[in-house]
Amino acid sequence: MSRVCVRVERHVLVPAARVSSYVLDFENAREWMVGVENIRRTAEDAYRLAIETPIGRLEPAATIVEARPELIRWVYTETVDGDGQVEVLDHDSGCLVRYRGDFRVRGRLLGRAARLAGMEGFVRRQGERSLERLKHLMEAGRYA
Repeated sequence: MSRVCVRVERHVLVPAARVSSYVLDFENAREWMVGVENIRRTAEDAYRLAIETPIGRLEPAATIVEARPELIRWVYTETVDGDGQVEVLDHDSGCLVRYRGDFRVRGRLLGRAARLAGMEGFVRRQGERSLERLKHLMEAGRYA
């Protein structure tokens, strides 16, 4: 599978500070990132994710490399090469949430399987659905 770069943004009718505090807790990813079945902390800024994909369950490791009120950024350290980030900016009576993911599955066999399974389109749809879910959770007031 070649590198996939996904960029998605959504306007959320909730103050940036509320959305940011929720997103900055990386363990909340299982609630809003579509496909993330489990996430567990393995060290202070390191996590293991369980993600269901068209090629089966992947369990990449991720390390948080930047965390500040308006941005969280991580790099994948196992199973997947690449990184991701979520940026939360004040914007018209709410905030603008931007997600960027840039990665590829490690290994020739997994890469071929990912290409054949249409992983690139899958990843793009998951990014869109994830921000829609985050928008819904925040606007419904499920998380303060």
